[in-house]
Amino acid sequence: MSGIADGDTIHLRELGTVRLIGVDTPEVYGAAECYGREASRFTKRTLKIGMHVKYRLGVEQRDRYGRALAYVWLPDGRMFNGLLARRGYAVPLTIQPNSDYAELFVAAARKARHAHEGLWSSRTCAGDADLPAADEGHPPAKPSPPPGDRDCSDFKTQADAQRYFDSKGGGRHNNVDNLDANGDGRVCESLP
Repeated sequence: MSGIADGDTIHLRELGTVRLIGVDTPEVYGAAECYGREASRFTKRTLKIGMHVKYRLGVEQRDRYGRALAYVWLPDGRMFNGLLARRGYAVPLTIQPNSDYAELFVAAARKARHAHEGLWSSRTCAGDADLPAADEGHPPAKPSPPPGDRDCSDFKTQADAQRYFDSKGGGRHNNVDNLDANGDGRVCESLP
């Protein structure tokens, strides 16, 4: 481990700049996004400079910016990409052909959302109506998912999910909201 750029971009001596596969943290550069600084701080706290991590490059090994695309494991064996999603610092982002752990990331983010962690906590970002503050004396309300962040549990039937996916321009090469776990164009196949 030789450095951290932001929540989902790190530097490894062997690879240079590495974009973590399968997850997307809010931005901290340019137009900073809500919870971006928290995600970046979490990555810096967890991946210490000099730490020895294991990694595996994706099927597609580099992105259009020349960054290595990798899954990263901490010394204790936990996959850091999944940890970001489970703690609510990242949302799933599946880009074929790098989809080996897509279902794991979707499940991890779903757990974070249902537990009101990270992006889905009661913490309010200035101007962000999708992360409501708790009323005094009452538990925090369950936040609604940020616009464009749906998962299969948001739909009653596969047909409802498919209509939503299609209406947003989803397809084999555009996995809207990561609803298509296997990249075949049919979403939420476990729903009735």
